[in-house]
Amino acid sequence: MKIMICLLMGSLVVPVFGESYKPEWESLLNYEAPEWYEDAKLGFWVHWGVYSVPAFMGDHAGEWYGRWMYSKEGQSSRHNQGLAIHEHHKATYGDPSEFGYKDFIPMFKAEHFNAEEWADLCVEGGAKFFTMMGAHHDSFCLWDTKLSKWNSVNMGPKRDLVGEIEKAVRKKGLKFGVSNHTAWNYGFFQWNHINGYDAKDPAYEDLYGNPIVPEGLDKVTVRPEEQEGKGRWKWFDRSRNLIKPSERDLDRWLARTEELADMYKPDLYYFDWGMNPPEFESRRKEFAAHYYNNAVKFGQGEYGAPNVVLNYKNWKTFKPGSAVRDFERGGMDQIADMVWQTDDCVYNDHNWGYVPGVAIKPTNLIVDQLMDIISKRGVLMLSFAPKADGTFPEDQQVMMRELGAWLEVCGEAVYATRPYEVFGEVGDQWLEKDDYGRKKMTATCEDIRFTRNKENTVLYATFLDWPGEKAVIKTLAGADLSGIKSVKLLGKWRKPKWEVTEQGLEIQMPEKQPKHGMAYPIRIAFAGQVAAPSKK
Repeated sequence: MKIMICLLMGSLVVPVFGESYKPEWESLLNYEAPEWYEDAKLGFWVHWGVYSVPAFMGDHAGEWYGRWMYSKEGQSSRHNQGLAIHEHHKATYGDPSEFGYKDFIPMFKAEHFNAEEWADLCVEGGAKFFTMMGAHHDSFCLWDTKLSKWNSVNMGPKRDLVGEIEKAVRKKGLKFGVSNHTAWNYGFFQWNHINGYDAKDPAYEDLYGNPIVPEGLDKVTVRPEEQEGKGRWKWFDRSRNLIKPSERDLDRWLARTEELADMYKPDLYYFDWGMNPPEFESRRKEFAAHYYNNAVKFGQGEYGAPNVVLNYKNWKTFKPGSAVRDFERGGMDQIADMVWQTDDCVYNDHNWGYVPGVAIKPTNLIVDQLMDIISKRGVLMLSFAPKADGTFPEDQQVMMRELGAWLEVCGEAVYATRPYEVFGEVGDQWLEKDDYGRKKMTATCEDIRFTRNKENTVLYATFLDWPGEKAVIKTLAGADLSGIKSVKLLGKWRKPKWEVTEQGLEIQMPEKQPKHGMAYPIRIAFAGQVAAPSKK
């Protein structure tokens, strides 16, 4: 808690505030995640920047265009995945020695960007917070930074994109976050540095970084055996670490990271994995203390509960409990002791930035994913991909509105809820895994996810697919259900018939499904506390 002591100095009373955060784990562990965040459940996010201009993913990802455009034959991992972008760049724009990544900046104009329209889409989509891309690995800043000329106010759009959207979303009553991926800037342009393209010019070092580059790396290629099987992942990790950050890279990261926090006072600060290496540890702690202390200083919270969210991606990066852990396209298998976050994208696989003609996920899949996440005490931050001009593709707008329409009907089972004693019932198909070992989000009528209200008087059992004529909640078999007051299917006026059997709570479903056609929450209200599941 914040403690204020008044010292009498003559006729002057000077307030002296008590504890403040220090860049030490013992101090940073005095952190509690905010209730607004755990209540929110869903936030929107964007991947938007200079890479939205070429809008080409090749064999990897559109937002990694600036990395792979400089890579030559055999210089990228996983089946030479970067070569497609390199060849596309040469055919479309010219050799990287003639047309570098910096030359895309004047083409990034954001001429149709309207912050008010973006905020409206967030509200329509049911999001409770919005996270703006501050800068991706390319280090082109979308805010009015005073620390680098490579920003959207000096170049390209000639606008403070972060500042505009911050005002617009807060005006709508949403919380505001920023996303900062610049820690890996030193490594992102690795092949630019190694192959001696425009990164060798000191005039561009604030864009491309100042890494430590050992000699002879221009001869490094992928051995054939490393292109197949498990070896591809080993190479992928090594390809990130061929060069190292300099002290200037590290100091520059901290200065810009603090500036972004100071200027916009974000309620959430998201980091990608680039700050995971041990070289960043002292600066990670320094920033965390700075961010939490600022939140106290600006009245957002107090010591111990600063009321802001700091995300980290690797369990070694921050001590558990000192910040909020994030999982990229993944999550927890069970209910967690502390709120956590999944960051995911409307695109499948690796791509996050806008690429024309690439299909997005069905809204139904996003809803199923959301219910799985929140049943385990998680929050979903879902990324969209605007075009370079600042407009969202039509299919992404449709998804936002479909998601919002479902939440309009079923949001009671989502917002401000907490996990039940068990997260749900899992069907066989959900347990299947894809080629990367991740569980497939393929739900059937056997998949149920539980949430409850904070008062613990209402249980929501959400069937991720339509159960048919009869819904059976097997988790409640043998439980004391004598306190049930009512049972209702959200989205339908008429209350269904229900009975307690040896199989569990059985509910007679209506002939017609709710119009939304996605996950189906059943609201079970109790006269007292929600019944605990049987321990049999």
